Amino acid sequence: MKLISGSSNLPLATKIAQYLNIETIDLEISKFANGEKRVWIKDDIAGENICLVQSFDQPVDENIVETLLLIDALERAGARHINFIIPWMGYSLQDKVFRDGEPIAARVIANIISNTYIKRVSLLDLHNSSIPGFFSIPTHHILALKPFTKYVQDNFNLSAAVIVSPDFGGLKRARTFADTLSLELENIDKHRDLYTGKVTPKGLSGDVKDKVCIIYDDVINTGGTVVETAKFLKEKGAREVHFLITHGLFAGDGLAKMNDESIDSVVITNSVHHENLPDKIKIVDVAPVLGESIRAWI
Repeated sequence: MKLISGSSNLPLATKIAQYLNIETIDLEISKFANGEKRVWIKDDIAGENICLVQSFDQPVDENIVETLLLIDALERAGARHINFIIPWMGYSLQDKVFRDGEPIAARVIANIISNTYIKRVSLLDLHNSSIPGFFSIPTHHILALKPFTKYVQDNFNLSAAVIVSPDFGGLKRARTFADTLSLELENIDKHRDLYTGKVTPKGLSGDVKDKVCIIYDDVINTGGTVVETAKFLKEKGAREVHFLITHGLFAGDGLAKMNDESIDSVVITNSVHHENLPDKIKIVDVAPVLGESIRAWI
């Protein structure tokens, strides 16, 4: 097997290749003067099994089109099978219809990928665990549970810690994390405005006074929910508030919001590539868990 990376997250793709001890494919990705992407695979890959790595982060639509061009180029160059790792699946938050006239965007993207030369897909910590069912090809839903568990064990005093789910939708994910660490679980009841997206915490299931609160969730988008959650928990008496979030998108002014004094730290994975993150934001590596998802097909 050889690995090929789109332009969205080359550092993570390189780490996956190093972890699996496989070669990377030489390619050139450029743009025509009119803005169209141009893909050129320089290596001979005829008859090879290929691992393609690409996150659908900003610019989301551009990275998706680039991926489709890469898949077509690989097929035309004679690749035998393509295993596709999507560390962050853009459009996955649009997993249901909230208002009449809206699409299920996650299903649209799944259909597009399913109707290419891709053999199987690996997906990391999806917002909705039913999304793999949108694909008509084999999928693997991978969790970042193991690296986050190790981070907590290495960096926190567990006798004072409690796991907090930021909403009812993340309760199952948070409960699994809490059980793994043998910690108590609390849940925040919140309201989301379907038109503005604004989230407002309404209540708390338990007591967090003098506790180190660890919020375990799948994605930070604009960061508004993170700030509101941290303020809410501090108002309830929490000693510290730390966020463990798989996908750090930080859309808009999301990074600036992380400087809010109510937030003690934010830990994300390298599913989305960032340059020059603030000291408050730490990164755990998911290359090993992503690499293991395709080891059987090397």
